[in-house]
Order: sequence, then C-alpha cells, then structure tokens
Amino acid sequence: MIELDGQTLRHADRREEGDRLWLWLARGRWSVGGEPWAEHKGSHRYGTFKEALRNRVAFVYGTRGSREENAWAYGKARFDAEKLWYQGNGSVEVVSDAEFRPAADPDRSVVLYGNASTNAAWKALLGESPVQPRTGEIAFGGRTIRGTDLCCVFVRPRPGSRTAGVAAVSGTGVLGMRIANRLPYLSPGVGLPDCVVFDRRVLTQGDAGVLLAGFFGLDWSVDGGEWAGPAR
Repeated sequence: MIELDGQTLRHADRREEGDRLWLWLARGRWSVGGEPWAEHKGSHRYGTFKEALRNRVAFVYGTRGSREENAWAYGKARFDAEKLWYQGNGSVEVVSDAEFRPAADPDRSVVLYGNASTNAAWKALLGESPVQPRTGEIAFGGRTIRGTDLCCVFVRPRPGSRTAGVAAVSGTGVLGMRIANRLPYLSPGVGLPDCVVFDRRVLTQGDAGVLLAGFFGLDWSVDGGEWAGPAR
C-alpha cells in the first residue's frame, strides 16, 4: 500500500515487473501503471534546446532558400561549430541538406538551420512537428504567427529514435534568421526552453520581443505543455 498526496494506492505490488514501481498522475489522481513510453519525455530525452547537442550532433544547413537565406544558414552552422570547437574542444560535422542522409545514422542528433521552406532535410526530421516555421509565418499548434522578422528556436524528438533529438535554428525570413545570431544558446549557463519565438523588438526592447516561450508536454505535444507570451 502507498499513501501519496492524501490518496491510498492498494495492491501496488509489481515485483514481477522488476525493482521499479511506476506511478502515474492524471487529472489530480495517482494510479499504478506501466513503464512510460520511450517516445515520451524522460531521463533519456527530456528537452530544452541543448538536448539536441548530445548524441554526436550534426549541423545541417539549408540550401533551398534565397541567396541571403542560404548564406546565413551556412555561415551560422559554421559559426556554431567553431564556437563549440573553441569553447569545448568539440568537433561537429557540418553538412548541407543535399549531403545529409537521414537514414544513415538514425540515433544521431541534428540541428537544422533554416525553415520548412529552405531546408530540404526538414520534412524527414520535422515534418510532423507541431511547430512549423516557413517563409512569412510560423504554425504553432492550431494557430499561425505571421511576419518575416520572426526567429524560432526549438527542439523535438527525432522520429524513429528513442534517444536523439532534432533542434531548429530558424526564422521566417532572412531578418528573422539573423536575430538568431544574437542568441547565446551555446554559451555555458545560458539555457532556452523547448521552444521560443522572437521578433525584431528583442534587439531593442528585450522581453517585449519574446512572442512565445515554453515547454512541450510530457508527450511532446503543444496542448499538454506550458507556454507564456503574447504571440501576435
């Protein structure tokens, strides 16, 4: 018997399942259940943007955008790789979306530079994501945030892998993409949540330019998560 939060759970013996007992909280009530699904958040893959820097991460830059967007993606991927090299003696492979082969190493984490319109690797890795930055807008759950000055940085689980993550350093246009140049997301002690969206005001007005920030739910859903911000 277990007493938890004023509730009594009887017949909680699960010795036949090993030395662990899993307790589930739903709608304010606890119950004894099975082991959580590997696809959900857990100690193996929980989130925040830096999650994607584990598992021999590769940086994949987009080549399907405008000349300015492609130049930004290539330059930003190289800059981040060299920062990790200088900062922590890290060696990160930087490849284009044309060279990248998603099936070659399915348990490798990836950071994509660009958006759904400019990075050819997007569909394979983030095609089912509830967050979809593309040229001129960001689809977030059931709503749309429009503008060409939007910067979006987020992380998702990599499809088909129980451990790897996929992060995106993205924007809805070259202006939004360049805002990411000012984000110190690779610096020690600086952390971003699972997803954050900025517009150009973040450069001059600070928090006023944060349109959305928060965490996906334990099942990686938008509806089950916690979000803040006045998304326009």
